[in-house]
Amino acid sequence: MTGSVLPLAGWTVSLDLWGTLITHGDRKAADAWRITEFDRVLHAYGHHPTPEQLSDIVGRTRAEAAHQQRTAGAQPGVEAQVGAVLDELGIDQDEPDLLKLLLAVHTHAVLRACPQPIPGAHEALDAIKAAGARLVLTSNTLATPSDVHRLLLSDLGLLDRFDDQLFSGDLGVAKPRPEVFATVAERAVMPPGRIVHIGDDLLTDVDGALGAGCRAIHYNPRREAARPHVPDFADFAELPDLLVSSCRAALAELISRSASHD
Repeated sequence: MTGSVLPLAGWTVSLDLWGTLITHGDRKAADAWRITEFDRVLHAYGHHPTPEQLSDIVGRTRAEAAHQQRTAGAQPGVEAQVGAVLDELGIDQDEPDLLKLLLAVHTHAVLRACPQPIPGAHEALDAIKAAGARLVLTSNTLATPSDVHRLLLSDLGLLDRFDDQLFSGDLGVAKPRPEVFATVAERAVMPPGRIVHIGDDLLTDVDGALGAGCRAIHYNPRREAARPHVPDFADFAELPDLLVSSCRAALAELISRSASHD
């Protein structure tokens, strides 16, 4: 990637977070900690659901929120998620400080999973940045708010590598909704065709980006079936050169189309 003009100058590269840049970690550990701490707080307020009952209700509430987000781009609020758990348990949400304590548990449980960067992610981000791209993190959030995400990203040495970070909890809508990708373009002051979004999820990342008029690259570590004509990669060492070649091909296509209409 040499020459007087940086090969990715004028492009914004947007990256998904969970499952793309960082692992999900030990989800069972996070879920177990959430239930244990929920139980501890509820017992302190005189409520005594069984661990099995609590685990079932919390699990179903989270699964429903995740389904609505993934399929409709809805952004479930964390207070609504905890409130739904209390409603099903028949517990008054207005008990002083109860909701606040449960929210603290709910929003920080993910840290117990100890997620880690995907191998090669740091080096790839540095290479993409050195090639002239604007780097944006575009992440759906479920129970974990943006401030906790930023703490985690800082601890993992990832936060400062991005020019901008977009979290669905702040936007009020989630991938695959086109508004998310439109916001990436608006904040970058670039047309959607100059946005390349990279992620591991075919629905929320690939289809979402393409549906908004952006370009997409699929992080496909298991080399599973991919979308036709969508570049994919399995190792982050492949990504910088793949981005350069994909963006050059896109520009060549645009030039060809423009010439054909002259």
